[in-house]
Amino acid sequence: MNNITQKIHEISRFILNNFNELRKIPSLTSKPLIVGINGPQGCGKTTLVENVSKYLKDTNNLSVVSCSIDDFYLTYKDQKKLSQKNLGNLLLEHRGEPGTHDIPLGTRTLKNLCITHENFYKKLELGINPSELNEVLIPVYDKSLNNGRGDRIEKENWIKVKPPFNIILFEGWLLGYKHLCKDQLELVYRKAQNSSSSSSSKLLSHPLSHLSIINENLKNYEKEWYPFLDLFIHIDTKDINYVYQWRLEQERKISLGMTDEQVYDFVKRYMPAYELYLPRLRKENFFYEKNDFNNNQCHGRHLKIVLNKNRDLVDKTLM
Repeated sequence: MNNITQKIHEISRFILNNFNELRKIPSLTSKPLIVGINGPQGCGKTTLVENVSKYLKDTNNLSVVSCSIDDFYLTYKDQKKLSQKNLGNLLLEHRGEPGTHDIPLGTRTLKNLCITHENFYKKLELGINPSELNEVLIPVYDKSLNNGRGDRIEKENWIKVKPPFNIILFEGWLLGYKHLCKDQLELVYRKAQNSSSSSSSKLLSHPLSHLSIINENLKNYEKEWYPFLDLFIHIDTKDINYVYQWRLEQERKISLGMTDEQVYDFVKRYMPAYELYLPRLRKENFFYEKNDFNNNQCHGRHLKIVLNKNRDLVDKTLM
């Protein structure tokens, strides 16, 4: 079994095992199984999601829909407004960080997928042909537009999907990250000031006030998007600095219109978020909440896989 096939099988087995078990819970039988997938830029998330989707369809006759948080980025025009409103904050100058996504658009899309799926089965139960149900539109963001700065494409060219949607794969580099309380954020920043590591220097290249804005923005993702998730997959790496090389390889392969220097600058802006939020995700089940008596039900719903520099799977943990 080659490396790509191994990753596809590990993730698909995890999803299928939980799909069959969670369908037994009354509150979940009528909704799609929504799987959140986190992984750093360039790790191969999009390709992996496409392959997993195809595998689930071909081998289990399931209807699978995939979407990315990237497709919910603000339009180029709205991103420029955000940047102008936050002059000097490099974290919000371009797309990527918490706050640069259209949260309501993402919420509406996920809700529409769930409602349309539920209505499909309601019609079946009533003996009504469900083929008349409206399609759900999934936005598309073209990163190659505006010299690599990107923009959302026209609505008539969005992806159209028809129910049912047994499984929804929802992926993104920051999906699963959770904000730090004010004291935690300040503590991490102070520790970075006393450290000489290269990763800490990326954090310190931004004032605490700018990081606080990003941290506050993250709450909207937790409130609006995370409640939809039933399973979580974390694609981790042995060294987060692999992202620089991976992103360069990606740029050279698909030519988004960015120079090597622009790619490095682009990736560098993501590093503070990795330093702030990755440690918790690496060690803690996504569904775990402190003082929650139902935490014992969370185990087995979070899969972590670890990749080396060649993107080979070298470790896995069921959390």
